[in-house]
Amino acid sequence: MSGRIAKARLMAYDVLWAIAKQGAYAHVILHEVLDREHPTPNDAALASEIVYGVLTWQRLLDHEIALHSKVAVQKMDFQVLVILRMSLYQLRFFSRVPSYAILSDAVELTKQVAFRASGFVNGVLRSATRTPHKESAAKEGDCTQLAQKQRGVYLSFPDWLVDHFTRQFCDETACEIMEALNQKVARTARVNTTRYTPSEVIQALQEEGVLAQRSPVSPYGIRLPAKVNPTALAAYKEGMYTLQGESSMLVAPLFGDMRGKRVLDACAAPGGKALHIAELAHDQAEVVAVDLHPHRVQTILQQAKRLHLSSIQAFASDARAIAISGSFDAILLDAPCSGLGTIARKPDIKWRVLPSDIEQLAELQSQLLDALAQRVQIGGLLIYTTCTLSARENELQIREFLRRHSNFQLEPLHFELVSDTLCQIMQAKPLEAGMAYLLPQELGTDGFFFAKMRRVD
Repeated sequence: MSGRIAKARLMAYDVLWAIAKQGAYAHVILHEVLDREHPTPNDAALASEIVYGVLTWQRLLDHEIALHSKVAVQKMDFQVLVILRMSLYQLRFFSRVPSYAILSDAVELTKQVAFRASGFVNGVLRSATRTPHKESAAKEGDCTQLAQKQRGVYLSFPDWLVDHFTRQFCDETACEIMEALNQKVARTARVNTTRYTPSEVIQALQEEGVLAQRSPVSPYGIRLPAKVNPTALAAYKEGMYTLQGESSMLVAPLFGDMRGKRVLDACAAPGGKALHIAELAHDQAEVVAVDLHPHRVQTILQQAKRLHLSSIQAFASDARAIAISGSFDAILLDAPCSGLGTIARKPDIKWRVLPSDIEQLAELQSQLLDALAQRVQIGGLLIYTTCTLSARENELQIREFLRRHSNFQLEPLHFELVSDTLCQIMQAKPLEAGMAYLLPQELGTDGFFFAKMRRVD
């Protein structure tokens, strides 16, 4: 498709259509489209903003579309619904873009993909422009005073997730979590401290015209501008940093000094945590990274080479039956999970994950824990982490594991080694010592769960 339509909107449409029609993963298909189209940085940023904005506010957008349409949202063709969602999102959230430009592109795009619906799209959007945009009731007042279905609409979450967060936490915390998951998270990277300090990396980036800042969450982290492609910079190619979320940067320090030790990262891809363990051990540990998919193993090895790390070994294997002999001083299971803590970065999770997925994942996690427990040597560590906010996958999973394996005990998580502020936040939640949540509203990170166990006999 071409013509007078803004390139960013064309790319956003291609991505959103693939998600709606084909079930594509947002971050994967967006990356493919951007690679194919070679847009300017501004066009890439705008397309990304439209895609993730629509996915974040999809239910609220559908609610408003229904107010202006005689056709039920559920009965609309995918092409039409995608155009209405992305156009209404721009009308409601892009204050500097004139409405006539949005409507013009919407109508022109509809003529190309669903010609007979162009008048319908024009009518719905013109009706929307005549209606003042009402801010979310959750922002105007107290989210906790809204009925569950209202929360689902105005915070744009499926009803089951609203219920899930409310049951697991409480009304106030559930609202805070959902509001935080609707906010943008910072683009972050972890400094390769085997060779550089954060200050040196920030200076190198500044010389490339990029203004980075120290992370307030991790002493190893930096925050990057949203419009920068961090993998295209010379500093990245020279191995100065690795892209990683700030929550994930908190995992490797929990192991302590691993120099001279044998460490397994059992579900390692894309490799950030295994690489961090190697860095903190000054490249003097034996770090074994395992992942089920061979192409992801190659990515880990490529990253290790770029970072000049020689202590990383990587293998393709099912972590339930690792074809590597011997025991380990420490094992990390960053378990496959529902990813509910990463909704701010992957908002399509809202509409992709179902309650049944959590049960299936919990069974897989249980199998992984049981298998890996046999590979931890006596006195060794087993650290379990997820990027989800689900008791079934987190604290209940660990309690069940400890009932099955009396030779493991929880051990305190020493977050004070990272920062006193982080330690205070973690200790404020009512979980056993050795387990902790980092909630997304606390430091503007992904939601994360940590558990630390030691084999005692």
